Amino acid sequence: MARACGIHIDQRRFRLIALDGSPKRHKVVAHLSGEIPLGDDPVTAVASRLKKVSKKKISPDSVELAVDSGLASFRHLKLPFDDRTKIEEVLKFEIENELPQWDIDQVIVDFIVAESKPGVESQLLVTALPKERLALQLQACELAGLEANDAELDGTALFNATHAAGIFDEESAQLIVHVGDSTTAVVVVDGGRMIDMRAIRAGGRPQAYLGDDVALEEDDEVSEEREEGEEDGASEASAFDRDDPETSERLAQSAQRIRRELGRTLSAARTTHPIEAIYVVGGNDMPELFEGEIFDVPVHPLEVVPEIEGVEDPQEFAVAYGAALRGLGGTQVTTHLRRENLRFSGTFERLELPLAVFSLLLFTLLAVQVITTNRQLQWRDIGDPDHSKGIRGDMQVWMDASNGYMLPSPEGDWAGRLKTPSETLSNYIADATAGKKDQFQTKFQQISWINTQLLREIKEIEKELNLGAATADDAQPQSALMGSALVLGTMDSMGPDLGRFALRRVQADFNPGSGTRADSVEVKLDVDFFGESSVEATRHFNNLKNELGAQVWFVDFENRSLNPFDEGVYVENMRVIVDVAKALEAEIKMGGAQE
Repeated sequence: MARACGIHIDQRRFRLIALDGSPKRHKVVAHLSGEIPLGDDPVTAVASRLKKVSKKKISPDSVELAVDSGLASFRHLKLPFDDRTKIEEVLKFEIENELPQWDIDQVIVDFIVAESKPGVESQLLVTALPKERLALQLQACELAGLEANDAELDGTALFNATHAAGIFDEESAQLIVHVGDSTTAVVVVDGGRMIDMRAIRAGGRPQAYLGDDVALEEDDEVSEEREEGEEDGASEASAFDRDDPETSERLAQSAQRIRRELGRTLSAARTTHPIEAIYVVGGNDMPELFEGEIFDVPVHPLEVVPEIEGVEDPQEFAVAYGAALRGLGGTQVTTHLRRENLRFSGTFERLELPLAVFSLLLFTLLAVQVITTNRQLQWRDIGDPDHSKGIRGDMQVWMDASNGYMLPSPEGDWAGRLKTPSETLSNYIADATAGKKDQFQTKFQQISWINTQLLREIKEIEKELNLGAATADDAQPQSALMGSALVLGTMDSMGPDLGRFALRRVQADFNPGSGTRADSVEVKLDVDFFGESSVEATRHFNNLKNELGAQVWFVDFENRSLNPFDEGVYVENMRVIVDVAKALEAEIKMGGAQE
């Protein structure tokens, strides 16, 4: 059983090769090549040939497809970052202006990082391939039961095959060339890295795209001979006569054009290392291609495919071989031409239909929920909308019961009834009951308004009766008695530090605050301080002053002067400013700490 299968579909020929093993050690388990019939449905014809091999010999785990590079366009793009995720996000937007010939939504855009500076910038080789140009090749593989996991150009497949063969050198540059049926793919390799790729509109067969109208005339006799000689694995060369003079001349001209374009590629290539060789595969019918050097660079046949039993020229499978190596995981460059088209679309595109269905179901569910909820609200507020059943809503029943309990009634009286409800409240309840209120106001909102009005009236009554929590306007003045007690208590607690003293006068007055000044109590004292001398009595006075200043409720201290007498000093009109509120706060905090 094969692990990987590579399929190469060119303009006029197709090739298949199946490998089993690892990327470095593998063997060819099946191969097939043939020409695409002229005049018949090419998709069905190719599919029927591939189906014979898929049923009899192989059942691969991975199928990879390679197509002609001439189907795509190539552009160079420079971006100020090298993160692949960011590159994929902006790639189509950045390259759209470079592809005016196509609608960007109908093009598969892929890229190869030719050069990058980590975190700074990246040089990209961008390939753009119209989806319709890849559709027929994929359809042929699918009909044959060999649906491709991914697709790439023949240039990248040939590069991977050449890299696996160990031909590249890190100290030199090379050109690798694949001469296809109508297009020649050229890959520029520098130091073992792929830095550029182009397609030359010249090849080894007349131009005819898969699925296009027949471009090469073929008489019935030749067609019948070719069909009779077809065998699996055979190279149907009978359809192409190299010895025909006209064909020989056309191939010679094609070879000269390819050499001329290779010379231009050599001149324009910007490689770090010198280009030392040109390796060509697929140009067996054009010996002129290998005659002499091109700009002093030798041209060599490229040999990357190992020997295949029964195949004279195994190198014709070079592109298919490179595609099969990709299926084994042995590739240096990986491209994805099925990233967003056909059955293997992008992640979001694969989710578009499920998301659309889910969104539609969700919208339907929400719409039903809104309609049901709105209907429930109508029944809750007004009962049956057309009043045909005479059913009142829950809110209406609640409002009627609340009003009947709250408003005065001649039938009975109990706690909770309003003796004389305010005119505003009475009028509102009457209008709400009669249905004269705003039609956009629900019954619940009407009940809430009644509740708010009741609370407002209760607060007004409490304010008139001076009930409830005190406000700033209701604050009581500070106690002059307590202010006096604070000062006298401090004097009494000082003991020997104050010595003997005599109070001749004590007066306390409340001082209301103004502006930034808080309320306070002013305590006025006439005091005699005794001691053995006036010096000792003065020290007692200073001790009192310091002790008062250390209290939390102390605000200010004023005294006129000290008057000495024989046994001490006396002070007249000593004033102490006290904040009684701070004393109360300190007492509350101390009580909480003790608990």
